[in-house]
Amino acid sequence: MLSLHKTPWWAVVGVGVLVVGGLGLGTTWSYIKTAWRGVGKEIRDATPIAFDLERLNGELKDLEPEIRNNLGVVAALEVDVENLEKNVAQVQEEQAKAMAEMRKLRDALAEDKTEYEFGGQLYKRSEVEADLAKRMDRYEARKAELEAARQLLAERRRNLEAASRKVREYQGQYEQLKTQAESLAAQLKTLETAQAAGEVTIDGSRLSRAKELAKEIERRIRVGQKVLDSQQKAEGDIPVDADTRPVTQRFDEEFGSEAESYAR
Repeated sequence: MLSLHKTPWWAVVGVGVLVVGGLGLGTTWSYIKTAWRGVGKEIRDATPIAFDLERLNGELKDLEPEIRNNLGVVAALEVDVENLEKNVAQVQEEQAKAMAEMRKLRDALAEDKTEYEFGGQLYKRSEVEADLAKRMDRYEARKAELEAARQLLAERRRNLEAASRKVREYQGQYEQLKTQAESLAAQLKTLETAQAAGEVTIDGSRLSRAKELAKEIERRIRVGQKVLDSQQKAEGDIPVDADTRPVTQRFDEEFGSEAESYAR
């Protein structure tokens, strides 16, 4: 069998061209993808569950900085919206005050006078008219600014709502995955405990050695007992047969005549 390390590159390329030419590019690519999926599945199936669970926890850990960054973006948008709201409110208040002042000037000009008194000072009609015209121009300019600020505020509010919703959904999925990972870890621990309790592991060699050891111990005990019996036989009295006659017979045979003499 040829080794790829020793096979010239042009030979490998040539074989590849022949395969593609014979099967077609689409069919060859389909074979490659199928083989790659099969290899990937075998690798995944061979990977310990605890290792994959550790990978999942690692992926979740890597998501935390991204969540914090997105929360920071949302917080910045909230600050921008608050500042714009304050700015719009201030301009609205200034515009209301400007309108009230212009209304006073307009009411004064409704009277056909040559001079008008404001703040203890006299002003000619032309001066009052010029001041009102200047105020009106300024009011219109601020009105355009206020409208632009309102539009910007509405856009920032929409952006804030969209960003908040997206971050909430993202964070919710993260929390759900985190809870699922904890549940999977508990399930894996339960499975490992059950597997450990259900495993029957018997070492036949150890059992055989234990049996041989038991036989050896029994043999040594029997040898020791025999030695002890032999020692007791050598050191004790000579064993004789015990007298198994009835006690009355023994008495009559040993003391019969004496018993009769005492009776007389």
